[in-house]
Amino acid sequence: MKRYAPWAIFIGCLLLLGLGATPIGKAADLALISVRLSVVAVLSVLAVWESWNYFRDDRARHDTLLDRCRRWYRGQS
Repeated sequence: MKRYAPWAIFIGCLLLLGLGATPIGKAADLALISVRLSVVAVLSVLAVWESWNYFRDDRARHDTLLDRCRRWYRGQS
């Protein structure tokens, strides 16, 4: 699987770039822009929520979203 992942990403990028040359390019553009903006909006809301919770509470160090994501990525419990 690790061997084919870079090729799959490369082919996917080529397909997305080639999609702009087709008549449905504008629809694909709108769909991809919508997906990107929604991801940015969700991440922004999560960041603001996390910072608001961090500064609102004066207790000891929190278990923040970034800490949980870092532990999940590294496979720690």
